[in-house]
Amino acid sequence: MTLPTSTPIQERVWLCMADSNRTRLLSRALAKGLGMVVYMGPTLDQEGPISLVVCDDAHTPRIVEAKKNAAPFQKSLLVTAGAKRIAGVDIFLQADTDAGTIANAVEGLRNYRALEVTLGGKVELDIGAIASLRSGEFSIQTLDEAREIALFIARGCPKSCQMSVGIYTLLANAIEHGNLEFSSNDKAKGLAEGKWRKTLIQKLGDREFSHRRVRIRCQRGGRVISLIIHDDGPGIDAETSEMANPARSGYRGKGIKAARSLGFTQISYLGVGNIVEASVLLSRPAKQDVKVAVAS
Repeated sequence: MTLPTSTPIQERVWLCMADSNRTRLLSRALAKGLGMVVYMGPTLDQEGPISLVVCDDAHTPRIVEAKKNAAPFQKSLLVTAGAKRIAGVDIFLQADTDAGTIANAVEGLRNYRALEVTLGGKVELDIGAIASLRSGEFSIQTLDEAREIALFIARGCPKSCQMSVGIYTLLANAIEHGNLEFSSNDKAKGLAEGKWRKTLIQKLGDREFSHRRVRIRCQRGGRVISLIIHDDGPGIDAETSEMANPARSGYRGKGIKAARSLGFTQISYLGVGNIVEASVLLSRPAKQDVKVAVAS
C-alpha cells in the first residue's frame, strides 16, 4: 500500500490556546512549517471546514463547537493539566509540553487523518501483512520516512491514531535532536523564523550528518508491542539528572514525557541515552508477543 505523501488541500486548524510565546511559536510552525491555515479566532471559523482543533483546558468547549463545521475525519488535540480524559478528544498532551513537541504531535495527527481520508476511515481494517508481521527492521533518515513507518506500525496496534502520533513523535525526536543534534532552543528559533523544515533539510545534507540513520525493529505477540528507537547521535550520560528525571527541560526528556501521554505503557532509555524502549499492551492476546525496536 502507498501511504499519502502530501496533503491534497490546505487544511484548516483551529488553534485555541491562551496567548503566550509557545502559542505564537506553534502558530508559526503550523502555518509556515506545515502549510496549514491557522485560525485563532474566539468563534467558529465559517470560511472553510476545520480539519484539526488544538486547544488547552480553558478552551475545551471549542472541541465540540468545531464539529459544527468539521472536515471529514476531524481530529482534536488537548494540551491539559488534568488527568481526566475527555470523550471525543483524539490526543492528550501535558500542559507543559513545548511548542516543538506539540507541532510534531499535530503533524502526526494530520498524517493519520490523511490516511483515514485515503482509506475512507477504515484504517484498522484489512491490515493484511501488518497483522501477520512477527518481526521486522526498518532504517529511516527523514521525517517523511518517519511518517510512513509510524502509520504502518500503528495500524497493527490498539488505538492506532494515538499510537501513530506517539511513534511519529519519538521518531521525529530521534531525527531532529538525536541524529542532527539540534537543541530545544535551536528548534524554537527555527519555528519562530518559519525556517525549521529548511534547516532540517540543509543539515541532513551536511557531510557530518548525512550518514546517520534511525533504525526500527518490530516484533508482534500476544500481550505487548515494544518499540526500541536507536539514533546515531552522541546520546547522553546515563548518570545525568535528565536521564533520571525525564520531566526535565532537555529535548530527550520532553520527547519521553510526551510519549508517555500518547499511550505507551512503559518507556525508558537504554545504552548511552540514544536508545529508547517503549511498549504498549495489546487489547487482545495473539499467538506471540510483538516487539518493535529502533536501532542504529
